[in-house]
Amino acid sequence: MLLSINLAAQVPTDETAMALFEEDIADGATSEVSELMARMLAFNEPEMLVYGVFISEDRSRITFMETYSNTEAMLFHDKRFTRHFANDLFRLTINRRLATYGAVSEKYKAFATASGFTLEFSDMVNGFSW
Repeated sequence: MLLSINLAAQVPTDETAMALFEEDIADGATSEVSELMARMLAFNEPEMLVYGVFISEDRSRITFMETYSNTEAMLFHDKRFTRHFANDLFRLTINRRLATYGAVSEKYKAFATASGFTLEFSDMVNGFSW
């Protein structure tokens, strides 16, 4: 018996929003950045699904990988970050890159741009999670 299935392309309805934020650590600032990361991790947010902070093997670059239940949760986080941590982090780092993925609203894009970020944006084409 031959089974034939026709699959139609569909626009994903997932509301998840993701961000990748990378920056180089200024010379001599690695220990200060590490201390700041510890303070930042103390801020827990209920709609943040994934929050990972990584440092390169040579200790010269940090990367934040973040996943939110929706764009409003990402906006809430970034407003808190801007208010509590941005000045300290930006004093200690250079060469920043913010890339967003998925269901990111125009409201978020306007906030990020007004906050001085050059925003890279990618729409979700397809995917899954467990």
